[in-house]
Amino acid sequence: MKKILLQTPLVLLCALIANGSAEEIAITQKKIDKWIETRQIISEERANWLGEKAMLETSQGILSDELTALNRAVELLSETSTMADVERENLQAEREELERSNEMLAVKVRTLEIAVQDLSARFPTPLLVKIKPLLQNIPEDVSRTKKALGQRLLTVLGVLSQAEKFNGTLTLQTNARDVSGTGVQERVTTLYWGLAFAVYVDDAGKFAGMGLPGPKGWEWSTHNESASDVRRFIATYSGETDQLDFVNIPVKIR
Repeated sequence: MKKILLQTPLVLLCALIANGSAEEIAITQKKIDKWIETRQIISEERANWLGEKAMLETSQGILSDELTALNRAVELLSETSTMADVERENLQAEREELERSNEMLAVKVRTLEIAVQDLSARFPTPLLVKIKPLLQNIPEDVSRTKKALGQRLLTVLGVLSQAEKFNGTLTLQTNARDVSGTGVQERVTTLYWGLAFAVYVDDAGKFAGMGLPGPKGWEWSTHNESASDVRRFIATYSGETDQLDFVNIPVKIR
């Protein structure tokens, strides 16, 4: 087809050369040149278009693949976001539950702290000496304390543990006390029967008495008439004598 189209102007030109004037030949030559130029432009444009079309088709395929991958990524992101939201909600619920539990525990710990402080008033001197550092760690104002709740709970448990240990044993203490009521300090030995009661006697065996826990501390009463029995009782416990016998001591259990 292209050969026929290209040959047609040549046939016309040959016919004009044979039959036409020089002016007609020149005009026809110009038209033929213009026609050939136009055909060349059209051919070049068509070639360019075919190249661009192929490029566009390739780009379209790439973009289509990228769009598919992007849509999948969006779906995965949406799924991940949903899972993250669910996990975030679960964590928030756990956090709120822990906060509620922590608040309840804080109330219980504070109740125990107050109970231990009140109970410590009934503790004897040897026990108070042991637990004094623990009692000092109990905060007076919980709103200002920086101590962790766990540390405060351990303090309370430490006090109770020492009190339980003391209550399960006999404790012997020697100190100076005014047992005569004259202001003179006498050397006195006191035997604590756990937290139940205590008896004391001086070295001379003249003054004796007993103590019982009270709401404001230990309350001591004088029983000098029982001094010898109390002395033998303490001597038997401390190993000063091997003689075992029954003694009458002025004991009252509250």
